[in-house]
Amino acid sequence: MKKLLLIFLPVLLFSCSADDATVTETEVNLTIDHFKTTALFGGTAFIAAETGSGETFKLPFISGFDFEPGNRYQIIATRTTTKNDGINTSTDTYSLVSIEAQEPVQPNTRFTIPLADFYNGLDYVRFVTGSAQSGFRISREIPIECSSFCEELATKLLIEDVITAEFEHGADGAYVIKELY
Repeated sequence: MKKLLLIFLPVLLFSCSADDATVTETEVNLTIDHFKTTALFGGTAFIAAETGSGETFKLPFISGFDFEPGNRYQIIATRTTTKNDGINTSTDTYSLVSIEAQEPVQPNTRFTIPLADFYNGLDYVRFVTGSAQSGFRISREIPIECSSFCEELATKLLIEDVITAEFEHGADGAYVIKELY
């Protein structure tokens, strides 16, 4: 058995080599929404849409883009697609070319973000860290002002309840909870 493993290990290692990759670059126009949302594999993500598509998608990172919460952006970015036929996958990365427009939203504009949920019917995922005493953050990144909702949020996290919150933008990039469900 060990001999077979030794024979096939090099085949496996080199069959999915970097040489199989095809890289293409495309300039795209993107709309970036005024807030970041939670992302399943940790961290936060921009809510983006390619101009004309009408479909939104989560975008974890845009190289060179300095996002300010509370502003909606129109940007031009380079999308680099790396397609690896050897393992039948492709990945996209984005880098900023230019900001075409940056418009602030109204101060009382509300938005909804999932804070905890079950995935695959089994795994409870919390996007919130901290406590009612020390303060909560979304994915260790965005401060939450929860005022009268802090204890309810702590209880829901403790009992592993599905949690969604409605927010408004606060000072210094904080999200202010206006409703918790």
